[in-house]
Amino acid sequence: MANSEYLLSHQDLVKAVIIYQNIHEGFWRLNINFNVVATHAKEVPDPCVAVSIHGIGIMQAGPTDEMAVDAALANPEKIVPAASSVQFCRDVYRHVEVHLDDAAKPVSATTAVDMRTQFK
Repeated sequence: MANSEYLLSHQDLVKAVIIYQNIHEGFWRLNINFNVVATHAKEVPDPCVAVSIHGIGIMQAGPTDEMAVDAALANPEKIVPAASSVQFCRDVYRHVEVHLDDAAKPVSATTAVDMRTQFK
């Protein structure tokens, strides 16, 4: 059975927005904008104040702010390895044979040309 209520701390809310907005750096804190209206009308004999929430979001903060959440820790950027250069090297040198006798000999210019034409 699913819960009918989920309560989040202010830091959990900030982390959720950081992940949703794909933010990876900086310090962020909760920001709530209120609308406040003071009124007095015939229906209400006493003066009153109506408070409504206009918006909830996050705003940048300083690193020393104790209420701030570090986006680098909450939503670390995923590192994608560069596969093209590694795969190229592996494919080129897959069929190269090295003999111990040949390793000590210097490579001449004609041998280098023969090796280049062999792998085309």
